[in-house]
Amino acid sequence: MQWLWPVCSTLPAAGNIFGQHPERGAISLSTENMGINIIITGVGGQGNVLAAKLLATAGLEAGWEVTVGDVFGLTQRGGSVASHVRLFKGYLLPPLIPCRSLDILVAFEPLEALRILTQFGRETTRAIINDQPVWPIGVQAGRFQYPEAQELHSAIENLTSKTAFINATRVAKELGNIQVLNMVMLGALYGSGWIPLSPRTFESIIQSSTSSQLRGLNIKAFRRGLKLKGSNLHI
Repeated sequence: MQWLWPVCSTLPAAGNIFGQHPERGAISLSTENMGINIIITGVGGQGNVLAAKLLATAGLEAGWEVTVGDVFGLTQRGGSVASHVRLFKGYLLPPLIPCRSLDILVAFEPLEALRILTQFGRETTRAIINDQPVWPIGVQAGRFQYPEAQELHSAIENLTSKTAFINATRVAKELGNIQVLNMVMLGALYGSGWIPLSPRTFESIIQSSTSSQLRGLNIKAFRRGLKLKGSNLHI
């Protein structure tokens, strides 16, 4: 596994929001190099870097080759953070995903989702997006206006083949700790059936790779993400 940290700029009757039963087997995506290109994005402090590391570990345990590259904005806490995770079999791939080559986007914040999709999205890109905004400093200071939710959703849907908007923030708050937002989002990813990885194996990775104080809560959050139900816009 390679790591890179550059500093630079209709509903189913059963299953979850995607109509999938992850325990019945995952659906894999393919690129020319037998790979899956995933970006996990959010703002600093939301935990997407840890999420990417755990996902990469799961890929390794499943027999994939893995590269990971984290791209930070100007500030780590509150600034844009995008983690590129590439699962592949064959020739070694560089850590950062080329433009217009994204298979799956997991976005902890909707505006960050749009930023990524405009650069990396293509007609087959699928996305899971936490629809709860985190206002950038410029918006908080009144210099810029944050897009209306419907406008933002429409723009995102125009750049993807399939998108699920979920309120992962609410789930994390219901569990009592916003820090488990990343585990809710990873649960939704596993529940989608879009990756050929086992949820049970991932729970063992959570057990061995997260702090003892949050380990049990992380697993609860992951399981809640697996079982998210509702429309294609909200749980």
